[in-house]
Amino acid sequence: MTAEAHLPALAIALLLPWLAGTVTVRRIVGPAPATLLLGHGFMLGQLLVILLALAWNRAGLTFAFTPMAITLAGFSAIIALAQSWRDVSHRRGLVLGWRDALWLVPLALFLAERGVALTQEILLRPLFAWDAWMNWVPRAVVWFHQGAMAPFVLPEAWLTATSADTMPYTLGNPRANLYPPGIPLLVLWQMLAAGTHDSTLLYLPWLLLPAALALALWGHLRQHDVPRPFCALAVFALLSQPLANTHVALPGYADLWLGVAFALGAMALAEWHRSNHWRWGLLAATLALCCALFKVPGLGFAGLLVVGAGVLAWKPPERWITWAVVTALALLLISLLVGLHPASAQFLADNLAIPLPEPLPTLRIAPAPLLPLLWDNMFLYGNWHLFWLLLAGSLAATIYTRHSDALRNIACLMFVGGLGLLLAVFGLTHYFNQVANGVTFDRSMLYVVPLGVYVAFALLANTWGAEQPAEQRG
Repeated sequence: MTAEAHLPALAIALLLPWLAGTVTVRRIVGPAPATLLLGHGFMLGQLLVILLALAWNRAGLTFAFTPMAITLAGFSAIIALAQSWRDVSHRRGLVLGWRDALWLVPLALFLAERGVALTQEILLRPLFAWDAWMNWVPRAVVWFHQGAMAPFVLPEAWLTATSADTMPYTLGNPRANLYPPGIPLLVLWQMLAAGTHDSTLLYLPWLLLPAALALALWGHLRQHDVPRPFCALAVFALLSQPLANTHVALPGYADLWLGVAFALGAMALAEWHRSNHWRWGLLAATLALCCALFKVPGLGFAGLLVVGAGVLAWKPPERWITWAVVTALALLLISLLVGLHPASAQFLADNLAIPLPEPLPTLRIAPAPLLPLLWDNMFLYGNWHLFWLLLAGSLAATIYTRHSDALRNIACLMFVGGLGLLLAVFGLTHYFNQVANGVTFDRSMLYVVPLGVYVAFALLANTWGAEQPAEQRG
């Protein structure tokens, strides 16, 4: 499956965006721990690839790996030369003592075992996931052979096309023609480097994605003075999520990319909140753009990050935020309880619909009995390990001991907003039809679970009063 791929170019395609993203993050936020730079740098590098491809196509140039790679490398060089790397105060956190090894060696062994297993799954199985070969990868394959972003349209428009010179394409899943171009362009970048559209090596970014998030998670928790044992447990909790690992082993889905981008954006907002450094808000804005380019639901999560940045910039009274959150959650709970009453739910479904612009579908308001299925998803099924129990315990402990301070934590607010958005869509609209199949709703939880791991451990560390000197951050 990998013999025809051009391995040196593929290595460049994997590492060059990561390097470009890392120097760009360093330029945006200034001196920061290496873990933060590398974690955010991976995602920002993918954004640079997407924007480069969009600009390349807009300029009428034919897609080709070498000139595009040279352009990205030149951009990286300019960014690197424009800043000073002399500040070494944040590098001291990389020096680890023998006590740290007691926690980090078992974690490293777990990561090595999990990494080897997932790598085998990616390399030995052809493209398998339904969404991958039905929605995302076909566009990348067409663009690879065409050398340009040939248009994809709804089947009705495809049937009425008359000119053979500008003949558009369409997909079997009609709505997929309107999906954002981010994921197909990332796959296209790998195809251009490999010189083929048919190699399992094209999907190695799905393997690196959780590793980059783990680096960022470690770095952000250390910035908040969380001890390394807590950080090690947080990384384990993040990388042991069964459904998240499934989305690595079955590459091609966009859900994990959206979840990681949203988590990184919310953690950047938390860093802005902690340091009062507005540059982290700029980084969060770039991650909001990532969310919008990955999936249609990403528009909602991008909006949440923008709202979070607005809250930090405006700095309204804390009681306003508390009352707004409590009111919104109360209204959501009441609406979900209405869904347990079939007659009321049917009346709303028959009389209330909200038309939305393309590519968003019309929402038919129909409260549904989501709560029992939500309980099963969170606490009975095996998708999330013990994550929801951990999060519930950390939130309860924080609210009990810190008088609702958790409600004023910006990362916690982003998590609550993201989860509330999912519950509103799947519990109050016709999308409830997708809950019972155990697929769409379950994987949608990937949008918030990575951020939830950060929130849980940050709250636990604060609740237990865990403090470490700032110079020991890593």
